[in-house]
Amino acid sequence: MMPGAWGRVWICLATLQMLCQCWAQDDVPPYFKTEPIRSQVHLEGNRLVLTCMAEGSWPLEFKWLHDHKELTKFSLEYRYMITSLDRSHAGYYRCIVRNRMGALMQRKTEVQVAYMGIFEDGDTSLFVSHGDAAVINAPNIASFPQPQVTWFRDGRKIPPSNRIAITKNNTLVILSSVAPDTGRYYVQAVNDKNGDNKTSQPTS
Repeated sequence: MMPGAWGRVWICLATLQMLCQCWAQDDVPPYFKTEPIRSQVHLEGNRLVLTCMAEGSWPLEFKWLHDHKELTKFSLEYRYMITSLDRSHAGYYRCIVRNRMGALMQRKTEVQVAYMGIFEDGDTSLFVSHGDAAVINAPNIASFPQPQVTWFRDGRKIPPSNRIAITKNNTLVILSSVAPDTGRYYVQAVNDKNGDNKTSQPTS
């Protein structure tokens, strides 16, 4: 090989080494531009899209977890979508992002699903002697968040008084029954997140 050719080879090798060093210096491990909010509430039946807002040297790969269980394998998809939420989707979600420089786990976000089911069957009749106490339990209803419950008798709202009390678990207590207490009692439940309202079967 000619002397000048050797010089050109060494120049090429030196240039290649410099380029490799530049590439190595430009490698950036993954990092998050923003972290998700700690808790979020969505309505049952709605669509949910979670995003993993990460940066770093490409290619970046993403994986999603739900309550520490793997939802996806590593891929280039940075979003996770649920087309129709139900209560089984509630829980903690987070993503893991990685590139050739390392991996990073996102802060978890809690997804809460607002829903309301139907009232379970309860007592349909109650007999109480004059002057005795009457206790009417509100039938159970599955709901998130817990609904606002209102008691009615024959279509009229029952306000608490010195003779009628409503406990924290929505039990209606009549301390001393009188003839005007006779009627059809029922409750109405309202979920203030999704606007659902349900009415129980009456007790008479």
